[in-house]
Amino acid sequence: MNRLAFALVLLLGGLALAQPDTYFAPIIARTPAANPVGANAMGTAIWLPDLGVDASQSLLFGTGSGSSVPFLIVDHTFATVSGFPTQVDALATAPGVIVNGQERTLLALLVGGNVTFGTVESGAFVSRPPNVTINAGTQIALSATPGGRAALLVANGFRIFRFEIDASGAQVIVTTGGNISAAPNGATDESNTLVFDGITNLGFVGGRVQGDIYQFNAGLDAGPPTTFDIAQASQGRLAAPVTGLALYAVPAATYLLAANTQGITLYDLRSATPLNSAVRVIPYDTVGPITAPAGIALTNLPVNPTFDKGVFAVGDRTQTDLALLDWGLLAAQVDGGLTVDQSFDPRVVIDGGPVPDGGVPDSGVPDSGGGSNVSPGGGGPQGPGIPVDHGSSCASVAGGPVLLLLLAGLGLVPRRRQRP
Repeated sequence: MNRLAFALVLLLGGLALAQPDTYFAPIIARTPAANPVGANAMGTAIWLPDLGVDASQSLLFGTGSGSSVPFLIVDHTFATVSGFPTQVDALATAPGVIVNGQERTLLALLVGGNVTFGTVESGAFVSRPPNVTINAGTQIALSATPGGRAALLVANGFRIFRFEIDASGAQVIVTTGGNISAAPNGATDESNTLVFDGITNLGFVGGRVQGDIYQFNAGLDAGPPTTFDIAQASQGRLAAPVTGLALYAVPAATYLLAANTQGITLYDLRSATPLNSAVRVIPYDTVGPITAPAGIALTNLPVNPTFDKGVFAVGDRTQTDLALLDWGLLAAQVDGGLTVDQSFDPRVVIDGGPVPDGGVPDSGVPDSGGGSNVSPGGGGPQGPGIPVDHGSSCASVAGGPVLLLLLAGLGLVPRRRQRP
């Protein structure tokens, strides 16, 4: 038996100890070392340009340690946004909002404990302060709601508060909504991140201490969250803390992506068994694997020419940069395929009232021709990119650490480079 065959035998044997299928997804690009992102409370957010402007002009914001750094997604270079605040503790974006009479991507910025709003226009940040002071905790989430408005959720670890946002005029008008506990009744975990879809009112909370994921009605009118996935019983799917959540919510599919200490956990929310069918994704390149990403953001739009089927980004605290991955490539890697649906443009304002909770509205653009279920093969890398099915019932062993130890022992994991 040669060395490669022996290595594969050990690798496959080690992976059999874990439950979720694990995929090594290649990192296509990283943001430059000359423009680091603060490692403390690192988060990511994507800003989309106005309708009619090529999505290649989209910006990726990395936020951490009290500042936020913008990058152009198309070539992952540093971008200059004049007038952007120097102190930003958290940042959230929402495309498909009417801002001062025009469809734009609205930004919410947590600065010094308060939330303010703004837009990016012609390379400059245009501040749009609210009519009232919004005191926030440490986490914010923003989403468009029907009719071109938006909703802001803020969390302080223990409670979630909702604010209705009307940015259609010269000033942002804020109306205070309800509030709920950030965890189910009797749970002791603290919230660390949250995400929601303001059209369907589907929301999720990621835990800081226990690393659980909770689901809630984002209208905050249906009681406290309920448990979605429990880290200690997840058979290797989750590990505390959950550092970021993102929704790939399109007419053809709804996926939840959770960045946590096990990597990126991907749930198909339309599956009959979203927990059992969940997979784990570990970004990797010659710098090394990112086994504990910090934050996650995505868009289904083609960011040509590099990411023609969408892109998702995660933070790497060790390298203090952001890693960009190809959604289409991951879709081809995953056994059974993931949906690529670009018929939905999140920049389009959704008219009418909200659809039933958990539903997915029509995008207002033709549904035909844009959605596709990408089958495995034809683009995924050989070797680490090949999925390994796990049939063991041993729930106490997580697949990520076992895999990395095996790879490291075999000399197959490249060493991380150190930033100068």
